[in-house]
Amino acid sequence: MTFDQLMALVGEKDTQTLQFPESWTQGRTAFGGLSCAFALQSMLLHCHDERTLRSFSAQFVGPIAPDERFTLSFNLLREGKNSSQYAATITQHNQVCLTVQGLFAKDRASIVEVPYAQLQGKQAPNADQCLPFVQGVMPNFFQYVDLNLVAGGMPYSSSQATDLSGWMRFKEQTHNYDWTHLIALIDSWPPSQLQVFPSPAPASSMSWHVECLHLPRLSAGQWVGVDITTTAAHNGYAYEDATLYTESGDVIAQSKQTVALFA
Repeated sequence: MTFDQLMALVGEKDTQTLQFPESWTQGRTAFGGLSCAFALQSMLLHCHDERTLRSFSAQFVGPIAPDERFTLSFNLLREGKNSSQYAATITQHNQVCLTVQGLFAKDRASIVEVPYAQLQGKQAPNADQCLPFVQGVMPNFFQYVDLNLVAGGMPYSSSQATDLSGWMRFKEQTHNYDWTHLIALIDSWPPSQLQVFPSPAPASSMSWHVECLHLPRLSAGQWVGVDITTTAAHNGYAYEDATLYTESGDVIAQSKQTVALFA
């Protein structure tokens, strides 16, 4: 199933039962961007006016097994005049696997206006230089995305670098971009610290926060860029920042993630 087909499974009920196929796994669990997209889609379906996503926070609590039913629960935390706070939880086998909170708010007039940042001089995407999907070596969900690495090293390459830069898109996307596509794509890159490892070893996202600056008009198949910087790594945990942008250099979102390292 494609990403858009999986998102179409999510309905407006506050509690619903879903599952996803083995092909969308990352190790023993769902690809993190997919599980977050399920949660976000439930929020988007409950937001019926011009309120847009402003921030998104996730805690990855436990694994979500493929081809087994899980429960997606939506909760309205607060509905104000101009903003809404939503939460969503995924549970499986009576265990919490993922908790997510989203802030949605209307545009408002303000005397403070700072234009969106523009990134200049980025290398253009190249579809012929995407990371290949190698079954049994790459995470299964890699078969659904094009990841064009521009700067940084491959995972487990004993690189001296800890930063990454590249372009990304879904291979079979049929809908124009919404925030579910962008949230999932940000998380499609492996932690940037894996390039330092001399041999395969696990790493796991623990927490994640995204500031959603603006959602431009992006048609299916367009590339989205990302720059990932390791801000610190010590005591088995790494902290990385990421910037998401369009091909024209418009910054879309900023991301912060905490990663547990097992090597």
